[in-house]
Formats: sequence, C-alpha cells, structure tokens
Amino acid sequence: MKHPCVIFAANRGYALTSSRTLLIQHFLASDWNVVLATADDAESRSLCAEGAYLEPVSFNRGGFSPLVDWKAYQRLLAIYKKWRPILIQNFHAKPVILGSLSVRRALGGKVRVVNAITGLGHAFISGGITSRLAGMGYRLVRERTDATIFQNKDDLGLFLKNGWVKESRARLIPGSGVDVERFRMVDRRGRDMRSPVVVMLGRLLRQKGIPEFVEVARRIKTDWPNSKFLLAGEEDLMHPDAVTAEWVHKQGFVEYVGRLSDVQPLLAKADVLLFPSYREGLPRVILEVAATGLPTVAFDVPGVREAVRNNETGYLVACRDVNGLTKKALALLEDDEQRLQMGLVARAMVEKNFDVRAVKDGYLNLYRELGVEI
Repeated sequence: MKHPCVIFAANRGYALTSSRTLLIQHFLASDWNVVLATADDAESRSLCAEGAYLEPVSFNRGGFSPLVDWKAYQRLLAIYKKWRPILIQNFHAKPVILGSLSVRRALGGKVRVVNAITGLGHAFISGGITSRLAGMGYRLVRERTDATIFQNKDDLGLFLKNGWVKESRARLIPGSGVDVERFRMVDRRGRDMRSPVVVMLGRLLRQKGIPEFVEVARRIKTDWPNSKFLLAGEEDLMHPDAVTAEWVHKQGFVEYVGRLSDVQPLLAKADVLLFPSYREGLPRVILEVAATGLPTVAFDVPGVREAVRNNETGYLVACRDVNGLTKKALALLEDDEQRLQMGLVARAMVEKNFDVRAVKDGYLNLYRELGVEI
C-alpha cells in the first residue's frame, strides 16, 4: 500500500526544526512520507536523518525577485507532481503564496493546503510596493487555501480587514509552542547584581531591533559599567534589512556571541531579556526565555504583546521608544523582588498557554477537521 505524503514548505530548515519537529515526528511515526520543501541546510538534513525527504528550494526572503520567485514556483510544481501529497503545510510568505498557487495548478483540488502566517516581517514594516505586492499575493491565494493559521490576533484582524482570508477558513493557534520539559525554570535568587547580564536573541536585522539594543546598552553601561549585554543570533546577509556582526562589534557596547545551537547556558546566566523587535508572529524566543523564569522588556507591537503580559511577565513600551526601553530595563535590574516575581509569573504563563504539545495537537486537529486521516 502506498504511503500517504505530507509536504512541509518553509524558507529554511530552522523554521521546521526549531518548533515543528514534534509535528513532523508524528507523521513519520504514522508511516507517512514526509517531504521538506526548503533550503538544503544543516537543520533540514537533521530531519532527514529521522526519515524525512528533502527537496531543496531557494526562496527569496524579504522582498520581490521575479527570477528567483519564478524558479521557486517552478521547483514547487515539480515537487508536487513528483510526490502527489495529500496535505501541504506552508510557513512564511513566499512558500504560502508560491506554494498555494503552484499546488492548485499541479494537483487541482485533490490536496488539502494549510498556510501558517508566522509573522508579516519586512514587507509590512517597510511598507511601499513590497507590502502591496505581498497583499496582492495573499489575496490571490485566498480561494486556493483550505485553512490559514495565525499566531496572533493582530495579523488575523489585518487579513480579515483586507479580505485576504475567509473568516470561516481562519484559525488562531498561538505561536509554535515551547518544550517546557527542555526549557526549565532557573533559580536566579541571590545573584550579584553589580554585574547584571542582559541578553537579546534574534537574527541580525534592523527590524529585530539590533540598533535599539546597542543604544540601550550604551546608555545603561554609562552608570553600570560592569553590566554585560550579550547578543545571540545568526547573520542574514542576504536579507535587505541585514545588520552585520562587524557593525555590532564596532559599537563597543554589546558582545556578539554568534548563533548558538543551544541557548540554555546563555539564558541560565541572564537576568533580563531585551526584545526590541518591530513586529512578530508570536516570538518563540520570548516564550523560551519566559519558561526559564526570565522577564522581558520589549516593544508593544503585534505578536510581542501576546507573548509579554505588561506589568506581569515584563514590560512593554511604545515601538522605537528607546528611552522607555532603557527605563524599564533599569527598573528590573534595580528591583530584585519584581524581577524574580515576574519570572515566576512568566514560567506559569508558558506552562498554561504555550506548551509545544498543545500547539502540535492544534495543528493535527485542524488537519483532521479538513478530512486528513492521521
């Protein structure tokens, strides 16, 4: 008997290994063929070691490139015709738009297509023609999608307002989930706060707030010269919004520790997370940090405001408000009781609302609702 096939499409393998591994493992354990339409990188190859098949696709991220996008479209067509999947799960803008268009051409209505809006990113932050083109793309795939998953209410509301999704086909599943058994509570009582550690985790992009993180570090280190500001994340030099590691190093106030395969040792010595991103889907970084009992200071923007409970698990300030960001970071560094209490509440919030197993079940239940037997 032929094994049923599911295809997961994403910009890069990290998007699949970081928070969708349990979902992929469920299909593998159920004797499905699992195909990854994504970049040929270490993360996607790690899933191949578990039994998945890799079909490399190069997606242009952060903008519109007619040649690269056309090649990706043609590549997806070939993959769908080869594997003839029952279910396709797309993540990120380009796989969502190009994947939904190409699969209907290749297979018609014989396959269930589920898209996940994991954040609106560069196109909607920069505005202009890129934003308009993205909106046109989402409108084109509206009738070609069986269901669209949103991670936060702001993105869902925007799609409904613009007519980019049918309300009957929209689902809200909060984020990608956190493995609360892996990310355990850290006891931070009794620390010497004369040398506090403030961390930030994220790709080196302006829209992630790298310049703001550097500026807050500069201001705080004026009065707290022994404080440490550590930045972890990968360079993404192909992205139009990229910040280089060299630039960060030249500023002199932040230590760039690179991309870490395991962030837990960094989180164990941290006292506060600073997360000045301009927009997110629902940032898993904040939830992982919260699971260890660490409070967050961030901008009050879509996605982030659903991961940080203002005045309970951290502080939210207006977007681009560096003064507010600095003030609230200092407030946590200076108040041991408040910092530790917020960390306790953050851990409880993640345990109750963001366990990765509950998120996995949310996806599986949606697939079953669409008639996929698994």
